[in-house]
This record gives sequence, structure tokens and C-alpha cells, in this order.
Amino acid sequence: MILLAVIALATLAANGAGQLRLAAAGFLAVSLTATWIAWGTASGGQLAVAGCAGLVAAALLYVAAGDGGYGEEPGWRLWAATMIAAAATPAAFASFRTITDATQLPLLGADAAGVTVQVAAFWLLSSGVAILLTARSAVRTSLGALLMITGVQLLVRLVGGSQLTFTLLFAWLEVVIALVGAFLVVNERAAREA
Repeated sequence: MILLAVIALATLAANGAGQLRLAAAGFLAVSLTATWIAWGTASGGQLAVAGCAGLVAAALLYVAAGDGGYGEEPGWRLWAATMIAAAATPAAFASFRTITDATQLPLLGADAAGVTVQVAAFWLLSSGVAILLTARSAVRTSLGALLMITGVQLLVRLVGGSQLTFTLLFAWLEVVIALVGAFLVVNERAAREA
């Protein structure tokens, strides 16, 4: 339960940040929390790959910001995205969950049934979609896409069988999304300064 609160607060911090560097730091917190949530459902190597991909993605956005003042004030977009995500997460969990029996959630750590993983994944997916719906620039678009891919990474943990292929695929996809976001941010900054 505590990890779900931490991932929700980290998502809100990343979404509410006015500077891209703060949003990158918020995304790093989201990525590390998602890795911690997946602790019980993935191997150490898979967790290391996912954690490193989140670190690289956050570093790319941090460097692309160029200075501490660059970013976008979210304004009403923060509240609209939060309300959309808060409504979509329980609806998605009720519709798409794979757990049918009631289970007791631990206070800290992942549960054996995967409820924490699913709720966190649905939160990240719905938050990412909501941010993309309200995005005005490359800063928020990049953040929304990165949150969505992190949610997908969590859902993949619940797939049976070997997950190494999926782990590597989504880790690379996260880095590519961060590279594209950094490219768009750099071009947007150049256009503003010209």
C-alpha cells in the first residue's frame, strides 16, 4: 500500500513540475518505485535492466533541459490529468484485472497475487494517457509517454514464462522514447530562442 502511495505521489510530482529537470527527477522516482514494486515478480537482472533504463531516460531529459529554468507550467493540466487518471485507474483495474479472489495487501512491498503491480501499472498507464491528452509541448508529451511505457513494463511482469525478451524490448523502447523526447525538447528550445 505504501508503494502505491509513493508511485502516485511521484507521478504527481513529475506531472506538476514546472521545470523539465524537476520532471526528470520525478520520473526517476517513478521508475525506481516501479522497479521496487516489481521486486517480487522479476529476477534481479530484469530489475537492473528496467532500473537502468529509467535512469538513462531521466538523465536524457535532464540533460536536454539545458538549464534549471526550462520547462512548462502545468497549470490546469495537472488537475485535469490527475482527475482523468484517478477515474480511469479503478475502472481499468475492475475491468482488466487478472486477480479474482480477495487478497490481503502488505503494507510495504509487492504482494504475491500481483494486485500492487496491476494497480501501479494501471495508474501509470492512465496517468500517461491523461498527460498526453492535456499536453501542450514536448516536455509533457515525453513525460506522458515515459509513464505509459513504465506501466507497460510493470504489466509485463505478470506474463508467465521467460520475460527477458520483453524486459529488454521495453527498456530499449523507454530509452528511445526519452531520446525522441530530448530531441523534441532541444528543437523546441532552439525554436524559442531563435
